[in-house]
Amino acid sequence: MRRLQVSEGRRLTYRDLAQMAGTSERTMAEWMRGATSPMAMNGLLNLMSALKADDAIQVLEHWRDAAPHDPISAETAQENQK
Repeated sequence: MRRLQVSEGRRLTYRDLAQMAGTSERTMAEWMRGATSPMAMNGLLNLMSALKADDAIQVLEHWRDAAPHDPISAETAQENQK
């Protein structure tokens, strides 16, 4: 199973990422290799990359705090695998 290093000493599988995104592992794999992409992803990534790192973090924190959905955390996704 492929893993993505997201921070020092922390790795996420495509299954972990798919659970966090609310999609299938196959869809996540297609996104990661660039075969397909979710609607509006390119626009969102272009917007985020135009921001300073601190501003991008602030936007993400605001989204996480205000979003009506309940995303699965990386820790929860990894615990579900065990």
